[in-house]
Amino acid sequence: MASGGNDGRKSYPSNGPTYGRANTTAGVGAATGGAAADRARVTYVTDLDKSVIVSNFDKRGWVQVSPDDDWNFYWAGTQTCRTLFSVDSGYRMNDNQMINHFPNTYELTRKDLLVKNIKRYRKELERDGNPLAERGDTPSRYLHLDFVPVTFVLPADYNMFVEEYRKNPQSTWIMKPCGKSQGAGIFLINKLSKLKRWSRESKTPFNPNLVKESYVISR
Repeated sequence: MASGGNDGRKSYPSNGPTYGRANTTAGVGAATGGAAADRARVTYVTDLDKSVIVSNFDKRGWVQVSPDDDWNFYWAGTQTCRTLFSVDSGYRMNDNQMINHFPNTYELTRKDLLVKNIKRYRKELERDGNPLAERGDTPSRYLHLDFVPVTFVLPADYNMFVEEYRKNPQSTWIMKPCGKSQGAGIFLINKLSKLKRWSRESKTPFNPNLVKESYVISR
C-alpha cells in the first residue's frame, strides 16, 4: 500500500501542507476544525419557560443563546413573534433561521380571520376573472373553492346569517368561539329560537356595536 511520498507527490514536513489523498481530510480538519464546529452548532432562543422544550433541545446538543446573539431557531410566544416582525422593527430572518410561528399566522389560525381571508381571496379571483372563482348552479356555490362551508361571523353577520338560515330552516349549524381551541365553547343549533335564547342567557345580545367575544357559525 502506497504511503508518504511513494505516490509521486512532493513530501512535506508534518507541520506543512499535505495534498495526498490519505491526508486530505486530516489536513482540512486540522486547519478548519474550529470553524466547522461553529458552523455545525445549532443555537436556539426561547421565551417560554417550558422544560419539555429546553430538555429536548439540549438532548440534540443545541446551545441556548440570547435573542441578541446569532440564533438558528427561535421558539417564541405569539406576542414575541408579532413584536419581532413588526413593521417598526424591520427584522427579517436569514436563510439559516427558523421560528415556530409564521408572522401574522393568526390570519389563518383564527376562525373568523380565516373566513374573512378566504372570502377576500374569492373576490380577488372573481375580479381578475380567474377560472378558480367559477360558480356552480347557485350563486353561493363555488366549483373549486368549496372547501369552506357557508360561514358567518357573529355578531357582525347576524342579519346575513338569519337570511341564509331562513332559506333552509331544517339545517343544523355549528357555533365556534373565534378565540378558543380544543373544542371549548362549541355547540350545535337547528332552530333560530335556540340561538336567540342562548344570546339572552349568555347576556351578550347580538349588537355589532358591543365589544365581546365573536363566534363563527357554519352549516
